[in-house]
Amino acid sequence: MTDLSREPLWWVPGKGLALPPRWARKVIELRRMLLLAVPIGIFAGLAVSGLEWLCTSVLWVHLARQPLLLRLSAPVLGLVASGWMLHRLQVRGIGMLNEVVVNYHQPPAQLTPGRDLLKLGACVATVGLGASAGLGGPSQWLGASVGLYFRRAVRGIRYFRGLVPVHALLIGAAAGVGAYFRAPLAGTLLAMETPFSKDLDGTALIPASVASLLAHWIHGRLMGSNPYLPFPDHAAISAKTLGAALVVGVAAGLLSRRFQVILATVRRITERMDWWARGLAGGLVTIATAWLSWHWFGDTWTLTGGTPLAAAVFAGKFLGLAAGALLLLKLVAVWATFGTTGVAGLLVVTLCVGSVLGATLQPLFPALSPAQICSVAVCAYLAANYNAPLTAIALSIEWGGPGLLLLAWIAILPAAWIGEGLANTPAKTGHRHPHRSLHR
Repeated sequence: MTDLSREPLWWVPGKGLALPPRWARKVIELRRMLLLAVPIGIFAGLAVSGLEWLCTSVLWVHLARQPLLLRLSAPVLGLVASGWMLHRLQVRGIGMLNEVVVNYHQPPAQLTPGRDLLKLGACVATVGLGASAGLGGPSQWLGASVGLYFRRAVRGIRYFRGLVPVHALLIGAAAGVGAYFRAPLAGTLLAMETPFSKDLDGTALIPASVASLLAHWIHGRLMGSNPYLPFPDHAAISAKTLGAALVVGVAAGLLSRRFQVILATVRRITERMDWWARGLAGGLVTIATAWLSWHWFGDTWTLTGGTPLAAAVFAGKFLGLAAGALLLLKLVAVWATFGTTGVAGLLVVTLCVGSVLGATLQPLFPALSPAQICSVAVCAYLAANYNAPLTAIALSIEWGGPGLLLLAWIAILPAAWIGEGLANTPAKTGHRHPHRSLHR
């Protein structure tokens, strides 16, 4: 016998077609989330724009114009200041994106504005003063926090009492990362994929998309909406380019795994150091890589998230061995930043590392231009580093176009498979429904 409660419509004598209770509850829940998606998207877009403006347009833009010695001293000061704030918080370190995952699986019983402000202060000190980090994770964390705080503000309204913290968090996270990422579809999917390594939570997909689009529009009006990297809109399809994409995907997956292992090792090594010693050591190693890149390649390429370096390799300025040397220096700077007292995100770093990896391999595959192979490598490394293949596929379309999709897809598949199980968010779980993991 058919279970009518599972049918989208049923016939009610005297009333005609109506939604069964199960579907009616879904519609009410969706309407409730959509009503909150609008203000959450607006406030998340404003908050992320303000954070980016402070860190880049105020602090780092000013520091970048200063003499080399002052520019090199800033990351040391930033990491020591961040270490002091971590000491005040009585924690060894903070992974801002990982906190989003933790709050998803275990929603906080109460919100702590004082602690959250200290975390933001540590992030501003890390990124604004030039350590090798970006604002991707902080933007997702900030958007998720906006969602949670907004839910608390409206919980006294009877209509919104049924809104669960997880949905508010997902809507805000999608808005935050969609705005900063300048890719609302990829940002939405990343928020859905972030809590899991082999699954995604699509229960808030529609309202999260609305919030992400709104935040993206606001951020675009305030900070600019051009993609971070100039993805080409096409790439020739041949046996050589398909083989190149496959090799790039394998290399990206292997690099992602090695990156996570070494980062964990650095954190273990610095575990017993005092907070000031960790910050000082991380800052000194970071500025050493910056000085070497300035001495050999003309600029402090290893500082900040790495967008200027990524743009340079996309333009073909550094290829082959030169790109490989910069890749090594950048990785050392990132390990020094996040292995000590850095509080920020790895999303922009991931884009940079993927770009330079592609430039390193480009001389082996001349059938692909620097911009084409760098774009493919960015998507592959993103898929591996975040366990987020759908996000990487969406990014290839949003920043490039359908003409790039096939090569990106060929690279993403092996990268995601090789990188499976290791991610920069250790609080991830395998599946949304635990019973799926039991039958694997």
